[in-house]
Amino acid sequence: MNISERAQEILEKCWLENKEGKKLCNREILPDDPVAVELIKGGYARAHRNRLDLTDKGWKESRGCVRRHRLSERLLADVLLVKEDMLHNLGCKFEHALQKDVEENICTLLGHPRTCPHGSVIPEGNCCRKNKRTPNKVIAPLSECRPKQKGRISYIRTESSAVLNKLTAMGILPGMSIQLLRRRPAYLFKVGESQFAIDKELAEKIQIRLSE
Repeated sequence: MNISERAQEILEKCWLENKEGKKLCNREILPDDPVAVELIKGGYARAHRNRLDLTDKGWKESRGCVRRHRLSERLLADVLLVKEDMLHNLGCKFEHALQKDVEENICTLLGHPRTCPHGSVIPEGNCCRKNKRTPNKVIAPLSECRPKQKGRISYIRTESSAVLNKLTAMGILPGMSIQLLRRRPAYLFKVGESQFAIDKELAEKIQIRLSE
């Protein structure tokens, strides 16, 4: 069941206020408030006087709301290079658009990050637990690849237009196939039929979706 953005925000606040693990949601809200009615009808909460008490289903969803928000901030910061002072507001808007399968894809893309850009813990998802059993990265910088390892360029992580222009001129574009040939004395790699050598600083900026 999809719930409204306002209902998701209430659930997220409940999780954030639950710092001592007591599963108490001190949200004073009128029982006939539309959001309260939505949460109660959906099985996410029960009315207790003028307060909402979350059910197990509600706590599970509230955890998911926090996870989606923090993953959104991580994506915005690491891939889209959004400035820190814009992360929270944009993260709020972005999280509401995430479906479960997309959420796990983003988490995998980012390498199952443990914290958001502000240092808060990102609750684990099923994909994170699976990754512990099969800890191979899906996305990694060229600097971490092994010689002969192949993949496709996912994105360039840089705020510098000069660096971006330099790499673009080499044909380093998202979606292009790439193979690392050697790591020393420089990172020698192949894109298409062309070979290039770069230093470690540049190699760290080329993020690759690794081939299985």
